[in-house]
Amino acid sequence: MDDEELRPPQFRKLQRFLLPLTILGGVTIVLILFAVGYLTLTTPETPPEDISTIIGKVTTEPNEKTISDEAVEDGETEQTTQLSDGQFDFDRHRYYSFPLPFVSNLASGKGMLTVEIAIATYGNTLTGEAVIKELESFNPKIRSAINLRLAQQNLTDIDSVEKRKKLTSLLLDDIKLIVDKPNTKQPSAITDVHFVKFVISEAY
Repeated sequence: MDDEELRPPQFRKLQRFLLPLTILGGVTIVLILFAVGYLTLTTPETPPEDISTIIGKVTTEPNEKTISDEAVEDGETEQTTQLSDGQFDFDRHRYYSFPLPFVSNLASGKGMLTVEIAIATYGNTLTGEAVIKELESFNPKIRSAINLRLAQQNLTDIDSVEKRKKLTSLLLDDIKLIVDKPNTKQPSAITDVHFVKFVISEAY
């Protein structure tokens, strides 16, 4: 007898539909995978924000970061300058320190003052570097002006923090007069004078 005749009729019906069902299932799986891949790969990503938009948000939102030593000091606003290559140059502080301390006798002759001084400047890279070069080129003249100002001090003129702050203000005016010239119309890039070291040696 033939094998076909020995098989039950239900098996023969199932065998007839098995191949089309397998093909249809495979095609369905391939179509589902294609649809998922198409939707996943062709969904456009959110375009990145423009740099000027980001900077605008940063400047308008309140800044919660701790202000560091090089942050904007009282009365100064942070400025940015866009360079020709599209980068941004932020204003920041730069410091010019004199390589040697200032040593001066007090005006009364009864004591000596030893001071180390740093000059603070504020501006973008171009401005800051130009001011530092000016300070370097005027170094002898500035040292002379500082020495003369220190030699005018009596012990009673510098014996408190407030009086020393007043002295830094006088020194700042002296330095600006040399570097900025007296008739300048633009605000000075020199912002502060800092005492890095301040020692009074009294003579008895």
